[in-house]
Amino acid sequence: MISTRTNGDRLVGYAGPFAENLYAAGTPPVHGLASKPPPSDRVADVRVGAQHRVRREDDRWLVEDDEGVLGVLRWRAADDGRRHATTGATIRLPADGVLHVERLVLSPDGVVKDVGG
Repeated sequence: MISTRTNGDRLVGYAGPFAENLYAAGTPPVHGLASKPPPSDRVADVRVGAQHRVRREDDRWLVEDDEGVLGVLRWRAADDGRRHATTGATIRLPADGVLHVERLVLSPDGVVKDVGG
């Protein structure tokens, strides 16, 4: 377990690498799925180590499994091309790629609520 949040949710999985290292390597981190639209109920089936397709559609990035869209990344189109505040590395958000799931947010009951990687 990485941490416990004040609401009882637990963050589990791998603690690193840090976001600034991922940006510097040209691999933007995923800090979770947006709440609007709500993620699919299938997010509960995602596990650490899973890989899911990511593709840009207009100004949002969709995470997909074999059945369709799992959710929308919290990435913002306005961040593409900006400099990272800490490292100065240019942030590049891909048109499509692969999300390597490294972290999960679990509810107090142990149900997967969100993903990161």
